Amino acid sequence: RRAASRPARALVVAAAGKPPLVKVCGVTSVADCALAVEQGADFIGMILWPKSKRSIDFALAREIASIAKEGGATPVGVFVDESVDAIVSACKDVGIDHAQLHGDGARLSLKDLPMSIKAIWVVNADKDGVIVTPLPGDEDALMKQRTDAMGANPVTAAVDFVKGPRRVVDWILVDGETAGSGETYDWTNLKPPRGASRKGWLLAGGLDPENVAEAVAVCKPTGVDVASGVTDDSGVKKDASKVEAFIKNAKK
Repeated sequence: RRAASRPARALVVAAAGKPPLVKVCGVTSVADCALAVEQGADFIGMILWPKSKRSIDFALAREIASIAKEGGATPVGVFVDESVDAIVSACKDVGIDHAQLHGDGARLSLKDLPMSIKAIWVVNADKDGVIVTPLPGDEDALMKQRTDAMGANPVTAAVDFVKGPRRVVDWILVDGETAGSGETYDWTNLKPPRGASRKGWLLAGGLDPENVAEAVAVCKPTGVDVASGVTDDSGVKKDASKVEAFIKNAKK
């Protein structure tokens, strides 16, 4: 019989002066999950989009999610072009309540995603560190509609905005232009998307045990995300020494 799940570490949002949260993504086995959790990972990312080399099926995802929760980490499903129905169904099947919206298709699902599913909205930064993906709720048509309505009837417009399509996300994750490539970008030029999410933002894109401490010092993110930076030569299986060093250096 498995032990009861521990309270998720990520529920305590990193505050100023506290170590950043760590998300280990692209986890493909129970063993890699247990390793990351033991070393102090706060989030375990599982790619449920079938076209990725690190994708896993729902049965394995359920096992990994269970191990993550038992160790006090929060399991996250990563989606790219799935519909809202597919995302909701997958989260229910796997037993998770965090969905990472990594592609245009998945991001379009936000407006219909139930609030019971916590959303991680991914944006991409170019090599110069300039964010090139719209933030949630930044659509020109949406903002014009709200502005026009507020001018006509501020009270009604405010109610309509609250009752309308979902625009709130829990986290923003800033990645490079090519997710999973291991390529970095100019962190010194990055303008963190503060205030665009309920709980903060995660830095991703080419992070590894050697550069994560510098990245944290420069950008001061709420958390950091790593996938290829802690794998072995296969690019899939996690390397125990790299995982340990990454988390230690991120949180020091």
